[in-house]
Amino acid sequence: MANITNIIGGQPYTAGTLAPPNDNKKNKLLNFWKGDQGAYDALAQTGATTATNPGSSSTVDFGVTSSASFVVGDIVYVTGTAPGNITRTQGTVDSIPDAVSIVIAFSPSYTSGAITGYTIDLYDPKTLYIITA
Repeated sequence: MANITNIIGGQPYTAGTLAPPNDNKKNKLLNFWKGDQGAYDALAQTGATTATNPGSSSTVDFGVTSSASFVVGDIVYVTGTAPGNITRTQGTVDSIPDAVSIVIAFSPSYTSGAITGYTIDLYDPKTLYIITA
């Protein structure tokens, strides 16, 4: 058993399926992130906005509270609110024009019917997040 207080990231785990063939398990990497609640919360921006409803857009400019947590090239996840696109959708930070906006590139293009209420996060689905006191 790895001591996850000293070893962060790259720990192997097995992701298997019950569907035939049963031997199709693959060794993948599970990353670990360790930090306090403030650092964890900084990985997401809630209440992001757009100037117009994104309609089949390859890039979308989002207004955020702060762009400080993001770096060009980061993989991010965007979740909208109804009546827009409420599916968590992967994108890539394309540019950071200023301290309160980020441009995200999508492939395939992104469509949503809302201009407010977006959550943009850096939470990687292959990472186990450990929050310390």
